[in-house]
Amino acid sequence: MAGNLMIVDNLDLGYPFVADSLKAYDEYSLLITDGIVMDFSDLPDGVRVQRILTVYQLMRSIVEGPNLPYIIMARSDIFNSWPYPDLDNLYDTMRMKTFYSGSDIILMVIGGRIVFRNMLHGEMYGEEYAQY
Repeated sequence: MAGNLMIVDNLDLGYPFVADSLKAYDEYSLLITDGIVMDFSDLPDGVRVQRILTVYQLMRSIVEGPNLPYIIMARSDIFNSWPYPDLDNLYDTMRMKTFYSGSDIILMVIGGRIVFRNMLHGEMYGEEYAQY
C-alpha cells in the first residue's frame, strides 16, 4: 500500500491545516526543526516528537524510523539554508518511504517560500528534473 506525500508551504502554526494534521492520526512521528514553538499538550498520546537539526538527520529519521505517518514541520529560514541537492535527496527519500512502507508524510514549511515549489516546476534544475 502506497502512502501519501503532501508538501505545504507558507503556513503558520495558527493555520487550520496545521491543527487538523496534528490531530489526524492517533500515532505518528512529529519531526520539527529549531524555531518551531508549539504546545505539545494537545497532541495525541501516540506522538513521537523529535527535534531535527540537519537535513541528513531528517533523512535518516525517515529511512530508519517506524512505518508510521510522519508530520514534518520546518521553519522556512532553516529549510532554505539546506543545500538544494540535499533537499532533492530528501524529497526522493520521502517519496520512497511513502511508496515502500505506505507511510503518509506531510511536510509543512512554516513561513517564507519553499524550494520544493521550484523543484516540482523545474525552475531550479530544468524541466527534465520535474518529471516525478
